[in-house]
Amino acid sequence: MRRFFTHQFFDCLFFLLVLSYVRIAPYTKVEESFNTQAVHDVIFHANELDRWDHKEFPGVVPRTFVGPLLLGKTTKVIARVMESVANSNAATKSLFRNERIWGELKHVVETTLNAEETFERTKMHYQVIMRMILGAASTFSLHRFHSVVGKNFGNGVASCASVLTLAQFHLAFYASRPLPNIFAFVLTTFALSLWLEERKGLRISRSVLDAMAVALVSMVVVVFRCDNILLLAPLGLHVTLFRATGLYDASLRIIGNVMSMVTAMVIFAYVSITIDSKYWDKEYLWPEWEVLSFNNPMGANQSQQYGTKPFLWYAYSALPRMLLIAYPLSMYGFMYERRCRPAFAIASFFVFAYSFLGHKELRFLFPILPLFNFCAACGMHRLNLNRKKSTVVTLLHALAWLGVLFSCAISVGLFANASVANYPGGEALAAFHQLTPERGASGRVRIHIDNHCAQTGASRFGQVYHDHNVILYNKRSDYGDESHLRAMLHDDGSRGYDWLINENEDIPGYESVRDISGFTGVQLNKKFPFWPPLLVKRDVRVKVWKRSNEQE
Repeated sequence: MRRFFTHQFFDCLFFLLVLSYVRIAPYTKVEESFNTQAVHDVIFHANELDRWDHKEFPGVVPRTFVGPLLLGKTTKVIARVMESVANSNAATKSLFRNERIWGELKHVVETTLNAEETFERTKMHYQVIMRMILGAASTFSLHRFHSVVGKNFGNGVASCASVLTLAQFHLAFYASRPLPNIFAFVLTTFALSLWLEERKGLRISRSVLDAMAVALVSMVVVVFRCDNILLLAPLGLHVTLFRATGLYDASLRIIGNVMSMVTAMVIFAYVSITIDSKYWDKEYLWPEWEVLSFNNPMGANQSQQYGTKPFLWYAYSALPRMLLIAYPLSMYGFMYERRCRPAFAIASFFVFAYSFLGHKELRFLFPILPLFNFCAACGMHRLNLNRKKSTVVTLLHALAWLGVLFSCAISVGLFANASVANYPGGEALAAFHQLTPERGASGRVRIHIDNHCAQTGASRFGQVYHDHNVILYNKRSDYGDESHLRAMLHDDGSRGYDWLINENEDIPGYESVRDISGFTGVQLNKKFPFWPPLLVKRDVRVKVWKRSNEQE
């Protein structure tokens, strides 16, 4: 039985959990907007750069196109193969049309465009496939990390690390989301597996793989997330000084690691500048330098305009929610398992240094979650081994496993339930297509999507697959008030919008045809047996509006 419940088994469950979150929450939010829209444009607009979303909505700071280009081209190939398979015969078409099983992946089945086209087929299956690919990459990187833990610290520690990761919510939920943090997470987790590798029985030397780990994190710093310099600094210091066997070895390590870091930074900075200058239509652009200048706490520090939190917020709020039972277990592992102390020190330095930046978000901590889980796994494995030696350890062991079960309950019952309800914009756009919008006198359908809906799931992937420019989507927010939405003059001589998706309570000249509920908070469960203790509150967040007959 023990041979069956290995870290490989739990990593497979983790991937299934990732796919489940893709199925029940296929939409993306504002933090993922740039990469989501960029992947869409890579697939559908290719070299027509004037039609790309970032030309009209560039965002606060420019981001790199390196990740979207790789992910978009991979998604396009896999999606086209799936479309060929799904539409090969009537049986496969019938199978993939089952929305209860496939969700938004049902759009892989083709529909015939004719005069009675209902416009229900969107491009959402591309977004789902994109997220599945990214989720697979995240899972593979984690699996590689756990495999190295099992090889060098024992299968028991690896299994505990996989179980703790599986019991947490945020990593599984975000593992498939096209955030710059997730692109970085895939690579930094793989780099950390190289760093943990003890190289027993391998022909390659320890210093070489250390240099590879440094180079990989350096690449992440200059391409995806400049904040990973806070991971590179302690990691580079540890592999350079604390693993040296003498002064001569330390000198060689300093030279080798510095050369690896500088070489990786120069090469990949050049790659980023070359690619991003082209797609942003700039003579010279390095996105991560722009991000660093924007967020630098000793410089412009403009990120604080988007909210600040106390210095210790990561310690008392973010990490407890992200790690759950692994948070106290990581401290126990640090105290009683010396082999995990370097990992704990690196992760703690990252959190401490990042705390000086006033603007804080949970996703900023993704790079060091595997390290904390590794430390927690060491502590949990030690409790497993010593559970019969004393009453105190027996009690702690029981509490640890109860904590794992409680973490699972919180992750699924509260966090997942609340997060799934956070995408009313995406649901509203899907509802609009299901309402069979009628063409106006111009032969087109005009719909306006407000800023809130665009930030909560209404992406270009949610638009009709092939509509021959029949449905005209607009998400600009440069109108004065709601009266302009029904009166503004368009290029073809028509006025106003036929449909609206927004969060307004009432709009003259339009009738509400669909209410979309969303997350509004949590409340105590006052009904017996009081489980779950916290309930997710939902209320109408977005409405789909149709122009009334008298207004037409």
